[in-house]
Amino acid sequence: MKFKKIITRTRIEALVVLLGVVVYIWRGLSLPAHYRVRGVPGPSVFPVILGVIMGGAALYLLIFSREEAKPETSPSGESRWRRLLKNPRFFLMWGLLIAYVFLMPTLGFIISSFVLLTAFIFLLGERRWYLGILIALVFTIAIYVAFARGLQIHLPLGILKGIFGWR
Repeated sequence: MKFKKIITRTRIEALVVLLGVVVYIWRGLSLPAHYRVRGVPGPSVFPVILGVIMGGAALYLLIFSREEAKPETSPSGESRWRRLLKNPRFFLMWGLLIAYVFLMPTLGFIISSFVLLTAFIFLLGERRWYLGILIALVFTIAIYVAFARGLQIHLPLGILKGIFGWR
């Protein structure tokens, strides 16, 4: 097997994800347990579980990827990265993620997650507005109920706390 066939885009992406997973788990384990309650999982449980799942998927791609090495340029001679950087959706999605992180304490988990999921669904190609909104609403509520009520993990309510008097 030639060396060039071993290094593929999928394997490089898997290595990047593995590096991110290591940092994610390390940062998750360093979360302070100020609100630790006996019998309730601590704040590091979710990052570790999610990190292990993501790491397993990345390892699978790293080991079992059957992708053939592709040329870096398209038939028109334009590189793959240049085509990606010309795509405005790429930057818009990153901008939305950054805005999500900064606005969540103010707007709260429910509103900011609903807006982010709705935007992502439409940016990824869904054209039926009612279906995109319904999917975002169902997932936002399901995630909130699972974590805030089921696992008793504090999620910021933001402006909803003041409007409805929720805790």
